[in-house]
Amino acid sequence: MTMEIIAAINSLKQLGELLAAAKGLSNYNELVSAVSEVNSKLMAATTIALSSQEKQMALTNRVAELEAALAKFENWEKKIKRYALFKFPTGHFAYALKPNIEQSEPSHYLCANCVDKKQVSYLQPSSSQNTLWCQVCKSSFEISHSTLSSRGHR
Repeated sequence: MTMEIIAAINSLKQLGELLAAAKGLSNYNELVSAVSEVNSKLMAATTIALSSQEKQMALTNRVAELEAALAKFENWEKKIKRYALFKFPTGHFAYALKPNIEQSEPSHYLCANCVDKKQVSYLQPSSSQNTLWCQVCKSSFEISHSTLSSRGHR
């Protein structure tokens, strides 16, 4: 991009030189030729400037996309650090709210399948007292009734 700006500046300098030289031209044809050359250089400089602007806009958009992706990732990392992988007595896994955080909100589980896809999906009790299920991926998790009551669920 710096090269394009330098080329545009050089074109403008040459334009000035051509205009200065045009003052001394006595022949009309030489003047028309000089003006034509100046117009050609101005068009080239404009094309370079527009190209530079397009490149700058593309880079600006890409930076904005990357910043948004980074913010989303950092938000996810902050959110998921509040949970720990939990194994039910039946062998199924879910993410449980860490004990030191339980005081600020009710105890609950997140679907391990959905967490792997960077989604938050709270496991819900089903009609069976020994099963939790995910509304997003439709997975069900068999657990023992004592696990639910010991974690604060009913």
